[in-house]
Amino acid sequence: MKVETPPDSPPVIVIDPDDQPMWSNTRNVTPTPSFAKIQLPIYNNFRIKGTHMQMIRDNQFDVRIRSDPHRHITDFLEISNLFLYGENQEGAVMLRTFPFSLSGEAKFKRRLKDIHSFHQLDNETLVDAWLRMKEMLHTCYGHGLTKGTIIQIFYHGLDDPTQGILDAGGIFFFNTPNEAFKILEDKVLLWTRYKNTFSGGLG
Repeated sequence: MKVETPPDSPPVIVIDPDDQPMWSNTRNVTPTPSFAKIQLPIYNNFRIKGTHMQMIRDNQFDVRIRSDPHRHITDFLEISNLFLYGENQEGAVMLRTFPFSLSGEAKFKRRLKDIHSFHQLDNETLVDAWLRMKEMLHTCYGHGLTKGTIIQIFYHGLDDPTQGILDAGGIFFFNTPNEAFKILEDKVLLWTRYKNTFSGGLG
């Protein structure tokens, strides 16, 4: 059934938030947890023992069958303490192996937390950081994050010089989320063309 709009009614305007500038919504955005995130060094000869990994996978936390997070942490630490690694590597081992101790809904929540804690790695370019963010989003299907939220998380996870690259043409958040996505995708496209041209020249 077709519903007629009264002639004297004001027109209905549907506003897409992804087409609205982000600046007014981000003035008071607090830094993401990535500012306090520490990545411990892993040496080239670092190897996690197969038996260690198998025990971790056999005791995965899935929120449903295994629903006590405190018990899971206790079990995880007990398993980790059974194996010896190089000097001062215990913390790095736990950081690397803990994600494998999660499954199902717990694993999804871990991936979502990693997205919210996104930070640019040492010597990582803007393009590589953006591609890594997109991969994280892809592997966390159904994350429910808006474009504006994704841009905020990504921007605040970048170091100061890289933020400066995005702000070179004006404050990055003066753009809409759709415009910000296009800026980042254009940089990826430009870098890909440059890389392909450079590679072709070597051939």
